[in-house]
Amino acid sequence: MFELFPQPVIQVDPQKLEQHTLEPNIRWFVWAQINLPRAFNRAVTYRLKYLLGRRGVFGGDWDLRSRPFTEREEFRLVRSLWESLPDYRASAWYAKAREEIAQRGAFSHKGHVARTEAELDALFASELAPLLTSMAEHGYRQREGADLPEAMIGRDGTLIKTSHGTHRLAAAKAVGAAGLFPLHVVGVHRDWLRRVAEQPDMPRAEAVQRAVDDIERRYR
Repeated sequence: MFELFPQPVIQVDPQKLEQHTLEPNIRWFVWAQINLPRAFNRAVTYRLKYLLGRRGVFGGDWDLRSRPFTEREEFRLVRSLWESLPDYRASAWYAKAREEIAQRGAFSHKGHVARTEAELDALFASELAPLLTSMAEHGYRQREGADLPEAMIGRDGTLIKTSHGTHRLAAAKAVGAAGLFPLHVVGVHRDWLRRVAEQPDMPRAEAVQRAVDDIERRYR
């Protein structure tokens, strides 16, 4: 049977989102970026990643390989900044950024680039630190036009964070932000989908939607 998953957007409490894994199709995306000819630019390889994942249904053990989100480097660095404020220079994130400038000539984050220590100070003082303090005060707010954070559903119904929005989730967790966190559920484990879809006297689409609604309620 050809299986599809509708890939809905749900709203959850960021503090309840505890696991992280890489999408099972990410290895092909990475392979494409490394091995395809230069003619296959960034847009083409991202399109390939989309095509590989558009069904949204995956077998394998990707969900079993998930790890606590708080073990991610992104969370460790963001938390170090939050705990160091107002002295952002004392954070592990600032130290890592300085090291990148020394070794590679630049530090970049979400389109912002710093090539000197003065530029790095400006980035931390005017962008990164205010983002955390604002989120702590006002809660999480999805920026207009920003891509949606992504997640997947494991075989047992666990909601697992994947790519896009990792730093945003790290920030929300580090500061204990209130408010709901949007998630684009881009995939599910095949075993979960088959189990929830096989409901007697209920159309498949309705059964899947009810199962997704149950997960959303559980993570609110």
